[in-house]
Amino acid sequence: MPSTPHLASSDEIRVHFIEQLGSVLRRPAAYGDLDTAVWFLMDHLLVSERDPGAWQEEQSRLAECGAWYADGVQGVFARLLPKDPAPHTHTASVYAEFAHRRGWLTLDRVLSAAEYHAMRDALPGWCAEDRQWPDVTAAFGEPSAVIGGPNPRTSKALVYATAAPEVPVLVLHLWNDYSSGRPQPAVLASRVGGTLHPEAFAFTPLGRSLRGSDEGGRDQAR
Repeated sequence: MPSTPHLASSDEIRVHFIEQLGSVLRRPAAYGDLDTAVWFLMDHLLVSERDPGAWQEEQSRLAECGAWYADGVQGVFARLLPKDPAPHTHTASVYAEFAHRRGWLTLDRVLSAAEYHAMRDALPGWCAEDRQWPDVTAAFGEPSAVIGGPNPRTSKALVYATAAPEVPVLVLHLWNDYSSGRPQPAVLASRVGGTLHPEAFAFTPLGRSLRGSDEGGRDQAR
């Protein structure tokens, strides 16, 4: 009769799923269908935390705040950033918000309250000009999480967060691809987390151009 293997503890299993979720969120293109990969990991984490209905509640909240269509969060970004070929990168930033509120997102840098408010206040005006990835870190420091990996020839979502899970994250959405000829990804927009309504975004001139929108004034975050 085979011996019973020594099983990992529930805490060890939870830590493993959190690490896996962090890997998926940071490199979404490497995991196939992002929605399926994230749902699988979050479902297991929520069951382990005895809160299995939390993701359904989050989906309802996202729908109410303009961040969930019939084709999910990716459908929203396909409409907001239609020229970017990597909507999964931007979608992962929305899942990262939920992970941060649940205490699952490991932050590479934690913003102080003063840093956060200064950045939030500065972003609408800062996005009035076209910017690149090095301009972001020069102005606001290193992000709390880089979604999209280190390759500068691909799109990114740069997440800035405080230690307080109830404080909305700040996200900068950057675009690049191998055919653009750009050595660094360019900023398309910044947004305040919690919603995907247009008023949460501040688009750069390039972002408005690629979006094909003539409503730049109304796109600015208020």
